[in-house]
Amino acid sequence: MAAEEDAQVVVERALRAGAAAYRTGNYGEAARLFARAVAADGRQVGAWQQLGSARWRRGDRDGAIDAWRRAVAEDPERARAWHNLATALLAASRWQEAETAAARSVALEPARAKGWNNLGAARHAMGDLQGAETALRRALEIEPGFALARANLGRLLLAAEKLAEAETTLLRAIAEGQADAETRLALGRCLERRGATERAEEALVAAAQAAPSHAETWVALGDVRRCNADAAGALDAYEAAAAGAADLDDVARERIARRRAIAALIVARARVEDGDAAGFAGVLERLRHAVAEGGTGVGSDPVVATARQRCADAEVGEGLDPRWVVAALSSVIRVPPAPGGTTGPAHP
Repeated sequence: MAAEEDAQVVVERALRAGAAAYRTGNYGEAARLFARAVAADGRQVGAWQQLGSARWRRGDRDGAIDAWRRAVAEDPERARAWHNLATALLAASRWQEAETAAARSVALEPARAKGWNNLGAARHAMGDLQGAETALRRALEIEPGFALARANLGRLLLAAEKLAEAETTLLRAIAEGQADAETRLALGRCLERRGATERAEEALVAAAQAAPSHAETWVALGDVRRCNADAAGALDAYEAAAAGAADLDDVARERIARRRAIAALIVARARVEDGDAAGFAGVLERLRHAVAEGGTGVGSDPVVATARQRCADAEVGEGLDPRWVVAALSSVIRVPPAPGGTTGPAHP
């Protein structure tokens, strides 16, 4: 009995001190204190839930998942813990587990709009577009001003090729405050698919300004600029994409490098036609970098291979015969911009 009382004292003190630390933003100390509470009594559901929150705030996603799993194991009826667990699992791209947790969350607390948003995000990521749409529309029925859920619905409608409704939904989400880069990227892609390429470029410029290191946005902007016959602007965008591509895989980097090379060739032809020798030399140097950074995948491309060889043989500014540029471009000019990529899953 005395041992149980001592344990209870430890739990109560740790919980009080942990809550105080959490309120002041000292999440590391809060996590330490909540961990002391559950070490003293592992049946403390509230302590497990608070431990998950403190770990989440300090960036320990896996630790938060572990704590919230323990909370729902101790009390399967705790809706908030299921909701938090679903949010963390979505952030970890563990879609099936997130869908299960979110479904349990809304079953226990059907009036929570954020729970339905999580469920919609998980279902979208798993490819269940109809189920995702149902969940996201339910979130908006509960909370009509839920801008994140509306943005997620807009991305889903884009994936489902419901372009007119996707456009109006994304525009409304932005007007309601969800003006992040990914929402603007989705709007840009939607407008491009609808043929409104000038408006698409405006949306994508805003997206790039909101997330300057997001390579996918710059690629989409470059593609739209090529549609708008602005090869120089496209080259700038593709080079910005390459600067943010350090974390991408080789296939993605080669995709960007090929776009850079093609745009550079188009700009080079324009410089030749204008008689701009200095401009041609500058673009050639940019072409060299694109081909060199693209690796063998880009170098073996039928069009870029020609440019790679010419770059290897030539010295910039020594009176190059530019006719090879025009020859290399004979097929490139007729190639439309490649797609900007997939829309990606919704967000919790």
